[in-house]
Amino acid sequence: MSKKPKTASVHTRCNEYKDIFRVDDSILFCNYCNISVDWKRKSTVDNHCKSQKHISNVKSQEKTQNNTQLTLSSTQAAAEAKKQLIEDLIEAFATADIPLEKVNSLLSFFKKYIKNGGSIPQAPTLRQNYLPNVFDKHFQSLKLLFDSKPVAIIMDETTDDCARSVVNTIFCYRNETKLVSVDFLERVNNTTMGQVLTTILAHFNISFNLPRLFLTDSAAYMKKCHREVLSPLMPQLTHVPCCAHIINLIGYLAYLKMHGIFSPCKIPLYNKTRWNSWFRMVSYAKDHIVYWPSFFKEEFNNDKKHNTLAAINSCLENEQELGIITIYLNFITSYAKEFVQDLDFFQQLKKPVFPFVELRLQQLTAYIETYRNSDDFGLSLENLINSLRFNTHEFYSIFRAAFEAAYAKFAAHIPNHPARPLFHACQVFDPKFIHSGDVLRKNIRQYNKIKEFDNPSDELIREWGIYCGLDNELLGEMELDQYWVDKATQLPILSNIAMDYIWLPISSCTQDSLKRLNMIYFNGVKI
Repeated sequence: MSKKPKTASVHTRCNEYKDIFRVDDSILFCNYCNISVDWKRKSTVDNHCKSQKHISNVKSQEKTQNNTQLTLSSTQAAAEAKKQLIEDLIEAFATADIPLEKVNSLLSFFKKYIKNGGSIPQAPTLRQNYLPNVFDKHFQSLKLLFDSKPVAIIMDETTDDCARSVVNTIFCYRNETKLVSVDFLERVNNTTMGQVLTTILAHFNISFNLPRLFLTDSAAYMKKCHREVLSPLMPQLTHVPCCAHIINLIGYLAYLKMHGIFSPCKIPLYNKTRWNSWFRMVSYAKDHIVYWPSFFKEEFNNDKKHNTLAAINSCLENEQELGIITIYLNFITSYAKEFVQDLDFFQQLKKPVFPFVELRLQQLTAYIETYRNSDDFGLSLENLINSLRFNTHEFYSIFRAAFEAAYAKFAAHIPNHPARPLFHACQVFDPKFIHSGDVLRKNIRQYNKIKEFDNPSDELIREWGIYCGLDNELLGEMELDQYWVDKATQLPILSNIAMDYIWLPISSCTQDSLKRLNMIYFNGVKI
C-alpha cells in the first residue's frame, strides 16, 4: 500500500529553509525581507527565495553581518512594529465605530497594500491578544484626564440588543466630554444607580466634594437617586433633568391635544434619538401633501387589497379631511419652529452655552404664554382656513388648546426645575448679560449658587470689580470660550471659574466619545 504524502504545516515549511524564515502567529515571515509569505505551496516559497528583492536583501545583510541569524534586538523591533500596527488598527476601527469582525474581510487587502499587512490576524485573535491592551491604554488616558477634576456627570440608562439594562456614564470637564463607564445592571433603581456612580468616582480619584452637576432624564428613580443617595454624599451636586427631554414632550403634547389624546403612554417619533425628526417630518408633509392624493390613488389602484393604502386613499379623497390635515400641518410647521430651535439649542455639543440657558427658557415661557390666549395666529393661516371653507374661530380654539397643553407640561417642569437657580447665576459669565443690565446685576453675592461666589476671596472680589468695569469693551460675536481664555492673564481666578461653568453640559443626549468605549465594551472587554 502506498504511503500518504506528508501534509506540510507552517512549521515544517519553515524548517525546510533554515534561518531564512520564522513563524509568528501561524504566519510564515522572511527574516531578510520582513514580509509574510504564503507557505502552503513550496513553489511559492521557492519563488520568493529566488526573487531579486530577496537575493538583494540577503546580500545586503551579509555585508553587515557575519551570519544570517537575526539579533534579538531586531526581532524585538519587528515584533514591536507588528504590535503597533495592530493596536493602531484597533484604535482606528474603534474611532470609526466599525466592529472588529469586519477585519476578516479586509485581510487580503491589508496583505496586498500595507507593509506588514500580512501580520494582521483575524478578529478573535485581535480580541483575545490585543484589544485588552488597547482598552487599558484608553482607560488610563481617561483617568489622567479626569483625575481630581470638578466634573459634570451624565447618566443614561438604555437597553441593548439582548434586553439587558445598560447604564452609560459620561464625564464632562470644560470642553472634554467622554464616556467613562458602561455598566450592565440586573435591576435599575435609585440605589443601584447611586452605587454605580460612587464606584466610578472612586476609580477616577474624584472626591465627593468635587462634582458640580448631575444631568439625567426626568425619570422618577433618577430624581430619587439624587435626592436620597447622592445629595447626602455630595450636597453641592445640582441635579439637572434634561431640558431637551422636557421641551420635546411639550411640542408633541401640542400635537396630541389637537387630536383629543390627553394621556399619551409613548411618543411615536420616527427616530426616538433625534427628537426634532418628528417636526421635520411634519414640515416635509406640509410642503408635499399637494402631491399625495394622486400618488396614493395610483398606488391603491395597483394594489386594491392593501388595507393601509385603502385607508390613506379614502382620507385624501375626502375634501374635508384633507383640508383639516392641511391646516394642522401648516399650524404645526409655523408654530413648532420655536420648539425646534430650542431643541437644537439644548442638543448642542462642544459649545459653552450653559450661560444662555436661562434666557432661552424665559423666551420659551413668553412664547407659550402669548399664544395660549391668542386670537391671532397670523394672516397666512387665517387665509388658508378661509380658502378651505372652515371656521377660523373653531380652529383657533383648537390651537389655543394645543398651547395650553404645552404650557401645562412646561409649567410642571421648568419654573421649579432644580437647576434653575444655577441657570440664572451662570448668566454672569456672559459679559453681555453683566454689562447690559442695571447695577444690581453686578452684585457678586446674588450669584452664590456658584460655589466660589458664596464666600469670595479678596482677590476674586478685586477681579470681579475689574470685570464689571469693562462696560466699554467691544464684545462682538466672540465665542464665550475664547473670551475667557483671553482674560486668563487679566482675571486669572475669575477666568478659571468661568471656564469650569460655561462648559457644563445642558443635555443628556451627548454622543461624543461614546463610540470608542462602547465598541471596546461590546467586543468583550469590561473594566
